[in-house]
Amino acid sequence: MAVVYFILARLASPATALAQYGGQPGAFLNFGVGARALAMGGAFTAVSDDASAAFWNPSGLAQLQRKEATAMDASLYEGASLLYLGYAQPTKNSGTFGVDVAQLSASGFEAVNAVFDANGTATSITSGGSFSNTQQAMALSWGKAVTDKTNFGATLDYLSNSLDGSVSHFETVDLGMMRRFGFYNLGLDFQNVFEEATGGTSDHLPPIINLGNAVNLFHNRLTVAADLNENLTGGNDIRFGGEYWVAKWFAARFGLMGLPSIQETDFGFGFKFSGLMLDFAEGLQSSLGASTRVSLTFRFGESTRSQTRGLVQNFLRQGFDAFNRGDFALAGQKFRQALQADPTNQKAKLLLARLMAVTDYVPQAMGSQEYQLFTRKGAIAYVQGVDIHAAINDLRYAYNKNPKDEKLLGLLNMVEKEAGVEITRRVEGPGIFTWVDQKVYDTRQAVYQGQYSLAVRRAQDILDIEPNNVTALEMMGSAFYMMNDKEKAMAVWKKVLELDPNNKEVRQFMDSVRK
Repeated sequence: MAVVYFILARLASPATALAQYGGQPGAFLNFGVGARALAMGGAFTAVSDDASAAFWNPSGLAQLQRKEATAMDASLYEGASLLYLGYAQPTKNSGTFGVDVAQLSASGFEAVNAVFDANGTATSITSGGSFSNTQQAMALSWGKAVTDKTNFGATLDYLSNSLDGSVSHFETVDLGMMRRFGFYNLGLDFQNVFEEATGGTSDHLPPIINLGNAVNLFHNRLTVAADLNENLTGGNDIRFGGEYWVAKWFAARFGLMGLPSIQETDFGFGFKFSGLMLDFAEGLQSSLGASTRVSLTFRFGESTRSQTRGLVQNFLRQGFDAFNRGDFALAGQKFRQALQADPTNQKAKLLLARLMAVTDYVPQAMGSQEYQLFTRKGAIAYVQGVDIHAAINDLRYAYNKNPKDEKLLGLLNMVEKEAGVEITRRVEGPGIFTWVDQKVYDTRQAVYQGQYSLAVRRAQDILDIEPNNVTALEMMGSAFYMMNDKEKAMAVWKKVLELDPNNKEVRQFMDSVRK
């Protein structure tokens, strides 16, 4: 029987698994599934972007946008065969769920009956017919994007091993994660994190850690991947592979299993026709020969990305409707729902972050008074991020109408700091003083102190919200004159006379400049 088990180990775990994991329960799963992945040498932990991800790294399921069904038939060594069926179902908000079944079959093994004496010498050996071995794995898996760059996933496995009438079962849990760094992917897969065995077996599934790396180049036409697989009960191997899309419909692949001592060399290719994909892989093992794998994959249904896009747009629209009414709290709730629907949506993330900054100072601005209208207008302009200076002008106008609102001043100062402009200070004059009154005073002080450029900027701040403020125009003209820019001074004073034709002081200044 020891000889039989050794033969089964060779059949059940070709390539790398042959050397490192042979004879261990569930060893055939280390071989992997999917002709595409196997043509890449099994270096698929950081790729895992199809329905077979349940066996490689369940977090990769989160990358699927459409329903996907796949099947593989692999003719292995010495007459053994491996069949695989998988299905993945993406959802709008709950991630992607997968169901997978794999079966390894080998038959035609000769059984013998042996009688041994007290010295351990076989005294009688008779034929016991033949027997077969069937190993099955069923998996329920789930993967979800927890941030715009990070996926998490888990797989519940049920394994069974039937050997000449003896059956054992294993239930295990695998955990996986994937992180994207631009064109580089990092994948981690922890197999057999939790395990329970039934059926009278004393075997245990070994904990395995798979560390995957993948680089996507040339607009994702080329993928190069490398995996380090560590069996915590002993043994490890490195797998290396690549995929290059020569055309939109054709890909060539290559791989090596078992580096640095190569156990298997792989190559293959794939065809893509709309939602249908046909993949071939050939494995060349030095001592066992060739192994052929064929996969057929069908992707169908509406893309979850398009579904999610519509859902996100609906939440954003509801958020802006609430924002326009001044109900910032409800707007924040809708923006959060948009981000929960699509954690990768950068627009929703930015809108929510800016809105939270606004509500820290002004939780709401509902009402029809002028300062409330301009508070809403300025807040919306800031959150949208289109024109921050327009947001500043609106908020300054609102503060000019309500200079006692300290929360509004805090919001205005926050936006001013972000824009890198002069910070509005609290109005310090009499109770009837407005922001414009304070700004006029500050502008005049700048002129008196010889800070003419500052005076021009402050006068412009006034004109941004009151374009016909004669006092601001007068001071701006004086500042330009003191800066020896007479042309600009004359243009500004001309505007003053258009607004106030009876302004004798400005007219006299212009006459003296002309002389």
